[in-house]
Amino acid sequence: MSDGTLFKDTSAWMDTVDLALCLFIYEVCNDCQFRHLSGSDFVNFMNLKPTVRPVTVRPKENLRVCYMVLSVSQTVKPRERGKQWAEDFLQRCGISKSYYDKHRNDVCAQGATRENREYRKSIDRAIEKARQLNHTP
Repeated sequence: MSDGTLFKDTSAWMDTVDLALCLFIYEVCNDCQFRHLSGSDFVNFMNLKPTVRPVTVRPKENLRVCYMVLSVSQTVKPRERGKQWAEDFLQRCGISKSYYDKHRNDVCAQGATRENREYRKSIDRAIEKARQLNHTP
């Protein structure tokens, strides 16, 4: 069984993304990067599980979704599992790996817009809040 198959098999019953992190990201992204959805659907979506309603990325938000995916994937252990989660999550969002590889850090670039810099700070704060809540270094 390949690592990708094993990941898909275990993701059916095991959460990949911490619940607290999902909820803090939900506060940032719901109805902004993704069309409005319930908290439980968002948690399922983040963990690659079925959702009641389909989740769609809002127009012109792929760039910000890429940064969120990069940031969240770095919280997933082991690292290979985070990489696999990112690939599968991007696929669910309809974002190609080549687009992600090219643009995942654009909101951090020197010429980033004020809105993108604020978004980056919001995602970074969400990750920090989840870390503090879980008491992880």
